[in-house]
Amino acid sequence: MAGTSLDGVDAVIVDSACKKILASHFLPYPKELKNQLKNLAKNSQTNLKTIAELDITVARIFAKAANQLLQRAKIDAKNIQAIGSHGQTIYHQGGNYSWQIGHGALISELTGITTVADFRMPDIAAGGQGAPLTPKYHQYLLAGKDGVFVNLGGIANITIVKNSTVCGFDTGPANTLLDNWIAAKKQLDYDENGLWAGRGSVDDVLLKALLADDYFAQNPPKSTGTEYFNLRWLEAYLTAEQSDIAVQRTLLELSAVSISSHIPTGSDVYLCGGGVHNLLLVERLKSQNPNSKITTTAALNADPDFVEAAAFAYFAQQTLAAKPSNLPEVTGAKSTRILGAIYAK
Repeated sequence: MAGTSLDGVDAVIVDSACKKILASHFLPYPKELKNQLKNLAKNSQTNLKTIAELDITVARIFAKAANQLLQRAKIDAKNIQAIGSHGQTIYHQGGNYSWQIGHGALISELTGITTVADFRMPDIAAGGQGAPLTPKYHQYLLAGKDGVFVNLGGIANITIVKNSTVCGFDTGPANTLLDNWIAAKKQLDYDENGLWAGRGSVDDVLLKALLADDYFAQNPPKSTGTEYFNLRWLEAYLTAEQSDIAVQRTLLELSAVSISSHIPTGSDVYLCGGGVHNLLLVERLKSQNPNSKITTTAALNADPDFVEAAAFAYFAQQTLAAKPSNLPEVTGAKSTRILGAIYAK
């Protein structure tokens, strides 16, 4: 799994029930690749040759992550049923198209393991958003209980499970604006523990303007990505009067408020994704939801850093068993679909 934060690849080995993580590994993207992916997102005029080369490079990185994980865990590839590879999203327009590079055929060739990839397009072809897909896995982890999952990736998505019904959608930005702003202003990849933001104050006028964006008012099903929430989007709201640190603090509050507005009062909330390490963001979520119990997915014996990767192992297993993985009530698809393309080795 690689997310919109563009930091690298999360790889896990899970048991046959796809609940217990037996081994995990994170392989960071080389700096050059990370910069290329960021530039790709910014430049709509990128040529096909560049995309093809990145497709191969990302597939090789995914295969390397899988092979390194197997070596560390001392598990033979023959004992792995399949790889579920999400790939790296380079474009997502819910309901229309979603593009993940890192093609499964090459991953299968380099690992010797059957690989399932391209999970989102079957849902989109059926009229869905193609995202979020993970609510089905979140429901599976809850095993009949009620609860709320919040994935704090580049984009935040929420899953609400209540009385066996599931609602899920992208709430908006979690880390992507924070990461891009601090990269632009301080040449850092991320704001560790939210320390820089914590030294600033919320600009209430700016926050109100950001929250007035049409996306936050849309009803689900809905999904979004860094194609929408990026620095070009932000710059339309900025004035010369705002300090860099005030903008960072306001962006953190934007994430916390836009997420919290969808958390039902009194819920058991489980956080996952890279944002669980931003102590200020977690603190603000707890502060804005005082009647809810907010923990991480570790409370469900699921490592918050690797829940999303485990989800795609589960989806790959579903695909191989010819079972659907989408939830039409979440994505808006006209019916369930078997997701993913299978590259057998």
